[in-house]
Amino acid sequence: MKLLHTFCLRFVMGSALVSLALGSAPALAQGTTPAQTAALQNAATPGNNIRTFTLEECLKFALGDNPEILAASGQFQEAAGRTKSAFASFLPTLSINGGYNRGLNDTTLNIFPRQNPDTKQVELAFTPFYNPEIFRNNFALNANLNYTVFNGFQRENVYAQAQASQSASDYTLSQTRRRILASVRSQYLAVMRVKQILRVRQEDFTIGKKQLERIRAQFEAGVIPIATVFTQEADLANRELAVVQAENDVELAKGTLLSTLGLNPGAAADFADLATPQTLTPSDMQAFRATVGDFSKAFSSALEKRADFAASKASLDAANAGIAVANAAWLPTVNASAGYNWNSPAVGNFQYGSQSLGINFRYLLFDGFDRDASNQRARAQVSQIEAQKRQAEQRIASDVQNGFIQLNTSEKNLDITARALKAAQQNFDAAEERFKVGAANILDLTTANANLATAKINRITALYNYLGAQYQMKFALGTLDE
Repeated sequence: MKLLHTFCLRFVMGSALVSLALGSAPALAQGTTPAQTAALQNAATPGNNIRTFTLEECLKFALGDNPEILAASGQFQEAAGRTKSAFASFLPTLSINGGYNRGLNDTTLNIFPRQNPDTKQVELAFTPFYNPEIFRNNFALNANLNYTVFNGFQRENVYAQAQASQSASDYTLSQTRRRILASVRSQYLAVMRVKQILRVRQEDFTIGKKQLERIRAQFEAGVIPIATVFTQEADLANRELAVVQAENDVELAKGTLLSTLGLNPGAAADFADLATPQTLTPSDMQAFRATVGDFSKAFSSALEKRADFAASKASLDAANAGIAVANAAWLPTVNASAGYNWNSPAVGNFQYGSQSLGINFRYLLFDGFDRDASNQRARAQVSQIEAQKRQAEQRIASDVQNGFIQLNTSEKNLDITARALKAAQQNFDAAEERFKVGAANILDLTTANANLATAKINRITALYNYLGAQYQMKFALGTLDE
C-alpha cells in the first residue's frame, strides 16, 4: 500500500508538471520577424542567442515604433501644417498669367449700313475682305497682387486657434510618451519581481532535495520511519510544482513587456536585473514623502506639470478662438489689389500695358442664419472642452489620491513583511535544529519552510510594490521622466 501510495502521488504531481510545461510551450515556439530577430541578436553574448535588455534599452524600444506614439506624432504634424497655413493668410497673394493666341482665318468682314433700293430701309451690309496681318497674333500678360486689409480679425483668430491646437497636440504627444514609458517601467518591475520569486522557489527546491537526501539516509539508518520519507517527497513535489509555476509567471511577464516594446512576445529575450535596494529604511521613505508633500501640494504640482492637463487648457484656448472666428463673420472685409495688363499682336510693345489699383469693401447683410449657426457650434465646442478640462482635473486628482493610497499601503507592507521574514527565518532555523535532534517531526519542518518561502515572496512583492508606488506617484505628478 505504501508503494502504491507513493506511485500515485508521483504520478499526479508529474502530470501537473507536464501540464504546466505544455501550457507555456506555445508562447516560446513562436518565431520573430527579420527586424525583430536583428534587434534581439544585436549585442547578444557569444554563443547565446538570448538578447538581454536593460531598462534604458526597453524605454528606447518603446519610443521607437509604438503605434500610439506614431499616431500622436502624426496628429502633431497635421496641426503644425494647419498653423503654417493659417499664417499664410497674413501674406499677400501674387499671380502672373501669360498667353498667346493666333487666328486661323485670313479674311474678315467689313460691316457698314446701306439703304435697300426696293424697301427704302437701312440695312447692315457684310463685305468680306482679305487682310493677312489683322489679329493673326495676340500676346497677353497680366499680374495681380491682392492683400486682405481687414476681415474682422478672422485671420488673427484662425492663427491663434491653429497655434493652440498645435500646442494641444504637442502636449498630447508628450503625455502619450510618458504613459508608454510608465507602462514599460511598471512591466519591467513585474518581470524583476517574478524573477526574484523564481529564485526563491528554486532555492527552496534545492533545500528540499538536500533535506530529502538527509531524511532518506536517516531512514536507511533506522532513525526515522518511512512515512517521513513519503512526506518529504510530497513536499518536494509541491516545491517543484511551485518552481514550474514561477517559471511560467516569468515567461508571461516577459511576453507582456516584449509586446509593449513592439517585439514578438515569444522571442528569446531576458531582462537585466535592476539595482534595487533590498532594504528601505524609514528615512528613505520619508525623504521621498518630502519631495511629494501633502495632497494639496501634490495636486497643485500635478496641474502645473501634467501634459494632459496642459493639452486640455490649450484645447480650450483653441475653442475660444473658434468663437472669435465665428464672430468675425459679422464684420466687413476690406481687400486691396494692384494689377498690370498687357495685350499686343507683337512681343515688345509693352507701351500698350495698363496698370490698376483697387480697393474692395464687402459686408454680408444676410446669409440664411449661417453665422448664427457657426457661433452656436463654436460655443457648444467650448462647453464640451470645458467639461473635458474638468474631467482632466478629476482624473489627475484621482491619480494623485491613488498614488498616496499605494504609498501608504506599500510602506505598511514593507514594515510588516520585514518583521514577518525575520520571524519566519528564526522559526525555520529552530525547527531545523529540533528536527536534526529528533525534537520535532517532519510536519513541523515543512510548515516552517513553507512559512519562510511565503515570507520571502511577500517581502519581494512588498519591495517591488513600493518601487511601483513611487513610479505611480511620479507619473501622477508629471515628474516620472524628468
